[in-house]
Amino acid sequence: MTEPGPTETDERLVAAVGQYALGELTLGQAAERANCSRFELCERLRASSVELRLGSADDETARRELDVVRAVR
Repeated sequence: MTEPGPTETDERLVAAVGQYALGELTLGQAAERANCSRFELCERLRASSVELRLGSADDETARRELDVVRAVR
């Protein structure tokens, strides 16, 4: 017997994890492409030893995001 090949879902997940790992997608974008929740994708990323990128990329981005939050209040 031959083993079944990867499904379309498997291929989408692998592609999304790869693009996330390369910094091409955010966590939300990767989860959407993989057709799963962000929480499920986080578990899969951890299992694959892919470092999670959470929070602002740098101090300047964090300041701009904080300014936006302050302006909305």
